[in-house]
Amino acid sequence: MVFAIFKHIISAGPTLMLPIVIFIFAILLRLNIGKAIQSAVTMGAAFAGLKLIINFMATNLGPATKAMVTHLGIHLNIIDMGFGTLGAIGWSSPIVPLMVFSIFFVNILLLISNKTNTLSVDIWNYHHGLTIGALIFFESGNVLLSVGSAVCLEIFVFKLSDWAAPLVHNYFKIPSVTVPALHPLTNLPIAVPLNWIIDRIPVFNKIDFNMESLRKYFGVFGQPLMIGLILGLCIGLASGYDLYKAFGLGINMSTVMMLLPKVMQFFVEGLKPISAQAKKVTDKYFKGRKILIGLDPSILLGDPAVITTSLLMVPILLALAVILPNNNFLPFADLAALGYKVSLIVALTRGNIFRSLIISTIVFVPYFYFATWTAWLVTAVAQSVGLGSSIPSGMMISSFVGPTMPISFLVLKVFMGNIWLTLPILLITFIACWIFVEKKIMPNIHYDED
Repeated sequence: MVFAIFKHIISAGPTLMLPIVIFIFAILLRLNIGKAIQSAVTMGAAFAGLKLIINFMATNLGPATKAMVTHLGIHLNIIDMGFGTLGAIGWSSPIVPLMVFSIFFVNILLLISNKTNTLSVDIWNYHHGLTIGALIFFESGNVLLSVGSAVCLEIFVFKLSDWAAPLVHNYFKIPSVTVPALHPLTNLPIAVPLNWIIDRIPVFNKIDFNMESLRKYFGVFGQPLMIGLILGLCIGLASGYDLYKAFGLGINMSTVMMLLPKVMQFFVEGLKPISAQAKKVTDKYFKGRKILIGLDPSILLGDPAVITTSLLMVPILLALAVILPNNNFLPFADLAALGYKVSLIVALTRGNIFRSLIISTIVFVPYFYFATWTAWLVTAVAQSVGLGSSIPSGMMISSFVGPTMPISFLVLKVFMGNIWLTLPILLITFIACWIFVEKKIMPNIHYDED
């Protein structure tokens, strides 16, 4: 009964959950009830507006990318069905209650023991751990292994969330918040070293192609509104649209570029009273410890450089699908949601679109092979939970999330292998990285002034 109610709330998605959880969190922080209600409703309304605009973008960009694939004559036998399909696999597993409450318990335990600063209120995005757990359960039937794999993955997420918080604060200007979802976080362990390498390559390290330089050198054509129009028009023409329809896609993309930053202003405005109160409480009771509210990564999509990078990555990923040897994975549905994947890469490069494109192109290469190698398992599990009717005949399915992501793929292989050998190696490696980052890197990273 309790889980049925919980699952019903979860099925409503983060738009319903966010204001409820934010209100409860504000009351626990002893924020004035009037301010708590106002903050919760403001953030809820802003988040709903954010989702509306993102869905509007996906509705327009999705058919265009499908038409582009057809127009270019790309034929591969593993189709990208999108993160929604993989999320449904995770939430459809018979052991979901055990996995969800185990993840939540571990998050609270790590928070209390000061091993993480992230309090995740983004329960929906547990689906990354749940999906891996569902795949392990389908293959092994072992409940302990399945729950352990889900919890293991989410522990990685909580620590990566801690380490990504300065990017969210400094670049996106959203204080006391992080994004405990694997799809924006998973690229950071590869992107950070790549960014460090580029910093040491002559000529390349001097190129800073950002929104400000676009405005400086291209005038009105460097404005986010015009960039959206131009990129939408180009994608439309590359998809075989006639000029009128391509221009319509350009107008819709410029609409997204204009509205997303405006909506994010309301979101940050609603967060400010809670952030200020949280600082007072932590200064008083936790010796200044910074508690981070873990929210859905949609809050990162209001930045024009993120949108621009994600649109430019669409043709790049389609080109990779064609030229990479032994690849059978065709990007499709998740092309409309690339903003999630590139958001923290853009933040890492401080909005440098040129560098973001180079890093994104490199980090996406393994995705194609991980998707090719695990599609048989994803397809089989999708069929077992009643999603088989959505799979095109003669095709297998995958996505840019699930076991296609490097960290998810690693955890899947560890828990499907000789667990007595692979798990200790994974844990020792992770703990070593944890200590190195906490001792050598994080002390040198500072938060900008609010």
